[in-house]
Amino acid sequence: MKRPIRTVMLFICCLLSLFGAKAAVPGSTGISFHVLRVIYPESEQKGVTLTVNNKSAAPYLMQSWIRPVDPNNGDVDLSYNGQQKMPFIVTPPLARLEANSELTLRIRRNGELLPNDRESVFFISMKAIPAKQETSEREPAGQMALTVVSNMKLFYRPAGLAKRAVADVASQLRFHREGDRLLVENPTPYWLTFSQLKVGSIELGKPALRLMVPPKGQQRYSLPSGAVGTVAWKLIDEDGWDTPIQRQTL
Repeated sequence: MKRPIRTVMLFICCLLSLFGAKAAVPGSTGISFHVLRVIYPESEQKGVTLTVNNKSAAPYLMQSWIRPVDPNNGDVDLSYNGQQKMPFIVTPPLARLEANSELTLRIRRNGELLPNDRESVFFISMKAIPAKQETSEREPAGQMALTVVSNMKLFYRPAGLAKRAVADVASQLRFHREGDRLLVENPTPYWLTFSQLKVGSIELGKPALRLMVPPKGQQRYSLPSGAVGTVAWKLIDEDGWDTPIQRQTL
């Protein structure tokens, strides 16, 4: 006879990425963060910090590391196995996060070269592993704990790039139609992420919007049938908020 399984669920609060997340909400429980993305200016010689909050009554083991972006979908590269050395380290890489407490992670450069004329983007991956609970005599012996990985974008900005710039450069994007695809040109040195992208009355879905527009580069988006007319867009700024809407006629 199969033994019953008790599933321990972990609620992660953080945004962006396949395993998405939300910022900390007053009165919320579980694991949360006060920021939605991390901006790392080159001038921060000692690195930048990220605080993880545990508002639950249970401790967790937190494992943190850096992973690249998958250029095919804009999410974290799940195939990454360390073959390419990441230019950042996270300390502590493994730490216990006590109940109703917080843990400060520090992200630092490690000497690997990065472009000095444009942003670079990566993901900070954080795995929260529930602490093992002792089984009482009355409880089923079998149990399974589900770990959840939260991925947060890390933007590295070399010297000369403003710490806050997304809202200011949003209007510089240029759009062109190529058959059933929308070509977006980004002349700025920043990675840009759409929170909304519409052509006429047709709005592109969230999976498409995970594809970021690279700095001084291009991105192509498949257009749904019937998508004609003016392009309207909003970007996600440094704090995770929408920028004011912009429009351009195709």
